[in-house]
Amino acid sequence: MSFFPLSFPALCQRVLGLTCLVVIYTISVAAQTDSTITGDIKDSNGAVLLGVQVTAKHLETGLVRVTTSEDEGRFVFPGLPVGFYELQAEFAGFEPLGFPNVRLTVNDTTAVSLVMRVAGLTAAVNVDSGEVLVNTQSQELSYLVGEQAIRELPLNGRNYTDLALLQPGVIGYSHRDGGSVVAHGLGMSINGQDPRSNVYLLDGTPQNDFTNGPAGSAAGTVLGVETIREFRVEANSYGAEFGRNAGGQINAISKSGTNALHGSLYWFHRNDNFDARNFFDGAEKPEFKRNQFGGSIGGPIKQDQTFFFFGYESLRENLGQTVRTVVPDLNARNGILPTGTVVVNAAVRPYLDEFPLPNGTNLGGGLAEYNFGFNRQIKQHFTQGRFDHNWSQRQQSFARYTFDDADQQLPTEFPQFPRAFRSRNQFFTAEHRFIQSTATIHTLRFNFARTRIGQQVESNTTQTLPPFIPGRESLGNIDIGGVPRFGPQTSVSVRLTQNVFGGEYGAVHTRGRHLIKVGGVVERYQDNMVNPTFSLGIWTFANLRNFLLNTPQSFLGLTPNGALDRYWRFTLFAGYVQDTFRLHPSTAAIRPCRR
Repeated sequence: MSFFPLSFPALCQRVLGLTCLVVIYTISVAAQTDSTITGDIKDSNGAVLLGVQVTAKHLETGLVRVTTSEDEGRFVFPGLPVGFYELQAEFAGFEPLGFPNVRLTVNDTTAVSLVMRVAGLTAAVNVDSGEVLVNTQSQELSYLVGEQAIRELPLNGRNYTDLALLQPGVIGYSHRDGGSVVAHGLGMSINGQDPRSNVYLLDGTPQNDFTNGPAGSAAGTVLGVETIREFRVEANSYGAEFGRNAGGQINAISKSGTNALHGSLYWFHRNDNFDARNFFDGAEKPEFKRNQFGGSIGGPIKQDQTFFFFGYESLRENLGQTVRTVVPDLNARNGILPTGTVVVNAAVRPYLDEFPLPNGTNLGGGLAEYNFGFNRQIKQHFTQGRFDHNWSQRQQSFARYTFDDADQQLPTEFPQFPRAFRSRNQFFTAEHRFIQSTATIHTLRFNFARTRIGQQVESNTTQTLPPFIPGRESLGNIDIGGVPRFGPQTSVSVRLTQNVFGGEYGAVHTRGRHLIKVGGVVERYQDNMVNPTFSLGIWTFANLRNFLLNTPQSFLGLTPNGALDRYWRFTLFAGYVQDTFRLHPSTAAIRPCRR
């Protein structure tokens, strides 16, 4: 089933012409956090068995679901949490059948075939399950990054989204730098789509920020490897519950507690002890130290009923680096240029004196190299907690809260103007699942996401310089042909905050060969922006000579009374319906809506 955006008047017109429900606005809804077990039951002669009682037990939490086989001996367990299950089949006149270790992954449909034998001397039969390598149950093109891969594959920086790059059709996309306000996190193109067209989900809650950028932080990473159970990269032809953007869907599931107490404690350390000195470094090699440490713990509060999981991780990094830039040489500071001598304008002199003295190779044209060291620092704290409760075999709930705070100190082209990139992200999800019958399951979810990113710049000049625009707190920027920009960053102290409040409902119903999914969502967005870009002003000079003579080419800036803040409020409504119709015992097809 396809999606398309509709205004409310257009929706009313289209609804009259449709025979089934269509989507108002493409967005992710409730069925993303659960999965399905389906299968068929036959006797040893290949005849289907109807009315067989099948029990699925979640081995980690003791949750039990029961159903019976229907037409064609088919049985379905929709809306199951991920994990390992044990199946038990019982039918009068036949030996009980056990099928252990059925692995269920996020947004997956696992198919099994059971063969029962007429009762004899043997009391029970156990079947060893195996991994299904070919997806015959859905139309989607997706790739699972499982718990074992997340736990055992080496990750430099422990960013779990890096593992998505191992999947076919997923290519890393480098942004401008790790500290750009609108380009943080790991960008990736999935099947050639724009990197900002992807959706990042954690237990169904969107993690995209104000700019629709990838999940990430000011540190340029997504921590929480120990708190993520698995994730699936939905690349193409995904189900109707997806579709918020046109790109891929990175659908992650958080870890939960089990009946067994388990946890981890770790510390990773890197340093420069065995690193070679960079060619452009000075006599001393810049220092590099990275420490990542944390732990996790999960287990039961009450056996088979209430569980908890908590994880914490911290990243501390000091990365010394040598920054190469270009400054006026000693002759140019006195007005002596290869093209002749000029008198340095008095208005320019204070700004010219703020350029550092050259300490590198003379480049000609009145310019020379200047190299300086900078200690690039990262501090990040990540915390996640989850609480699960089984009210009964028919009702289960969980709540999860994620907090991520990061700060990164970054250099610019000149040592007087360092900047700090900051972020603080919070995500909350609460979900309740109600099993109405063996054929119908309802899911309700509330989610809240708050992403805050911003930049703070400094202007540490040796003397007080008047701002270019009256009333501003700092001087602006100076662009000279052949010289990097001198001054604070153009974006200055940008602050972007987004609050998203979401309520979702989803239902799954099985009826014969049909697996029907219906759902809807309401999301309220609050976008707040303080954007002082160009507020300090930019003087542009064609070359060094024009700068010394104070002959600018142009000036760009905001007026002193220009508004720097913007606020947006909007609400999204969405809905979907999908019917997965089983054409053959080993295949399934999607039945689209028709006009």
